[in-house]
Amino acid sequence: MKIAVIGESNIDIAVAPHAEPNAKGCVPGNIVFHHGGVARNIAHNLCLLGHDVKLVSVFGDDDFAERMVADCKQIGMDLSLSDQFKDAKSPIFLSFNDNTGNMVSAVSDVSLNDYMDLDWLKDKMAAINTSDVVVADTLLSTNALAYLIDHCKVPLFIDTVSPGKAIRLDEAMRISEKHSVYAVKCNLAEAFQITGEHDDIQASKKMNDSGISNVYLTIGSRGVVYCSNGVVTTNPALPTPIINVTGSGDAFFAGVIHAHTMGYTGKDAVPFGLIAAQHNIKSEAPVNPTLRITVFNK
Repeated sequence: MKIAVIGESNIDIAVAPHAEPNAKGCVPGNIVFHHGGVARNIAHNLCLLGHDVKLVSVFGDDDFAERMVADCKQIGMDLSLSDQFKDAKSPIFLSFNDNTGNMVSAVSDVSLNDYMDLDWLKDKMAAINTSDVVVADTLLSTNALAYLIDHCKVPLFIDTVSPGKAIRLDEAMRISEKHSVYAVKCNLAEAFQITGEHDDIQASKKMNDSGISNVYLTIGSRGVVYCSNGVVTTNPALPTPIINVTGSGDAFFAGVIHAHTMGYTGKDAVPFGLIAAQHNIKSEAPVNPTLRITVFNK
């Protein structure tokens, strides 16, 4: 399938101290660099699953960007709809994690994403609509996201990214003319931020009521809540030893999107997402480079 993935590409710097950090000195730890960003990670997973992927993103003008662009091309992403901005710094996401990759705290420096505004998106919309499926994250500006909702002619899948960015989806839905999206993936904190609810079932139903046809709500170790037309189903997480949970949500959504391209829609797509997430947490990297279609046959 031809899939356009729109959103952030950033540099992930993950820090896992071996002792409690303190203000008096340096503590040993493990520091790793990865090419990340929700949209880029989803695009990476979909490339590994054999799809024809266009990444629609923005890149800076530094050594980080040059390496990331080269890596995306080597993976197989088409960057013809992406832009690189002169003298701009690559977005950087610095996280302090525990020993399973769960984030304890983080700092982001992502001003480059301000370029992903309405004017930037408008010029690309015709080309984006030549895809079979479109995926976006909420690093797009609110106006750009609303425009995408109104002008996307194929199934649109949106990842809400974080509680702070998830609110953009709610705002975009309100100002759009369609007031409808095919599918959204979020976690509990993001769903609660969007809906004001504090219960996973009620939050997923409220998102349905707002115009989201398929809600995929990840609830950590408890698995996934799926909701459509106010009907809720739950699937437990698949047990596996945890190496690193970073990127598992991106892998889950890529698995769901892959399932849809294979004709497994709605709740039937959830097992594909869970298998992809299970495979992902076996890797130290945010994207497990060994992901292939064959993992769904095991």
